[in-house]
Amino acid sequence: MAVQNDFIIGSYALLRNDLISRQDLFPWLACLFVVPKLRGNEIGCALLRHALKEAHIKGFENLYLCTDLEGYYEKYGWVYIKNGYIFNGEPAKIYKKAVEPISEN
Repeated sequence: MAVQNDFIIGSYALLRNDLISRQDLFPWLACLFVVPKLRGNEIGCALLRHALKEAHIKGFENLYLCTDLEGYYEKYGWVYIKNGYIFNGEPAKIYKKAVEPISEN
């Protein structure tokens, strides 16, 4: 969680499984959220870096996510790999990022 003045302003989750159609891929970054009035302040970027660091600490080689957003994750180096399908059968883009040690700078 990202906290500012005792208020939660952002969060994410690391999950074992996010897409029924791709249970072979894990772990997943899910539920990335930043309160709307604070978007554009790199809070999401900081949460993404934190997730990659946590995945590295846990020994994973890659981190995955699925989204219908266009252009957001690409600007942080995530690579589209293919479509998967969410619970209702709708397609969602799957992205992957190699987990490497992340510097604090």
